[in-house]
Amino acid sequence: MAARDVALAVLTNPVSLRYVADWREYQTFQSHLQTYTLFVPIDGPLMLYGAYATVHPVVDEFGPTHGLNVFDGGVADADLAERARRFAHDVRRRVAGGTMRVAVEAMSPSAVQALERAGLIVVDAAPLVEQAKYVKSTGELVCIRHSIAVAEAALDVMRAAARPGVTENEVFAVLHQTNIANDGDWIEGRMLCSGPRTNPWYQEASARRMETGDLLAVDTDMVGPFGYGADISRTWPIPADGPFQGSPTPQLGRGNPRTVDRSESSMAMVKDRYQRAHAEITHNAQLLGPGRTFRELSDKAFRQPDEFVANRYACIAHGVGMTDEYPRIAYRQDWEQLGYDGELVPGAVISVESFVGSEHGGPGVKLEDMYLITTTGAERLSSYPFEEDLLS
Repeated sequence: MAARDVALAVLTNPVSLRYVADWREYQTFQSHLQTYTLFVPIDGPLMLYGAYATVHPVVDEFGPTHGLNVFDGGVADADLAERARRFAHDVRRRVAGGTMRVAVEAMSPSAVQALERAGLIVVDAAPLVEQAKYVKSTGELVCIRHSIAVAEAALDVMRAAARPGVTENEVFAVLHQTNIANDGDWIEGRMLCSGPRTNPWYQEASARRMETGDLLAVDTDMVGPFGYGADISRTWPIPADGPFQGSPTPQLGRGNPRTVDRSESSMAMVKDRYQRAHAEITHNAQLLGPGRTFRELSDKAFRQPDEFVANRYACIAHGVGMTDEYPRIAYRQDWEQLGYDGELVPGAVISVESFVGSEHGGPGVKLEDMYLITTTGAERLSSYPFEEDLLS
């Protein structure tokens, strides 16, 4: 804030509230109805508006909600404008006598307009927050390691639950249950699919019942204990009911989910996809290290054959802290539209991802691991095993 000549940051993102003030109340509600506004000055007390609880070890002062949403403020333009005016007045009082630059997270246009009418210069708070979050403290790394341990324990339970006749939703629910039972917060997306739904990626958990020979792919996307993320992906075969023995027999294509191809050629295809995904994350993880630029990582990243390019994952790698964070490292095909440069620094946590699914159909494989950038290279944080039978 000082480097950007910002006197006050006004935060509304529930992840930012947890990061700055360890504020956990009604996080999902806050994500779509901004009830809380946290005032963060360079010096001085933290002020939180809209809280139900008013005793907290970090927040110094509390006030009533500014009601900068239609749920609290109504749909009349005049009502919303008046609430925005009161909000701007409170902000103006907090920066009196100093710079007039205030950084705000996403909020209604009426609130931003009111700040500008009050003579304030409004800038985006998100870059400041993301820059602060990029390098993890020792305490944060303890939290991340703990969250990873919970996520990997959940993967064990999910794998045991994934049997023929069980739905994707039922297996996905195990991840929620394990997370909440260990005082975690939420799951960012319903990233679990099976059988013919594994390709292309981003087909979220459904009521589909799994069958012997399916592949199941999952991306935890878990906001776990202490509010820190565990972002791990694995793909494994669904065995017959009972302990798994023998080789997986994957479902192919995107047609009838009851059609299972048990041929040797289908087995070879699964191994090929799995080995390609494993090779991609292994190669790209070896590129990680302090001083590596995002452009360099993009240019040197693993290259899949053309048939897998169209269904590639959204990025090569990305930051992880409380949730997915800066940076997002684009594939070379996406660099002109989505790429931006920067460099890896010690203390950053990075997830390396791969999805391999042919544009011609067949099974898809999703793999992902988390790494800590050190002063000499990168340390793998996630340790959930891969499918050795598919790598041999």
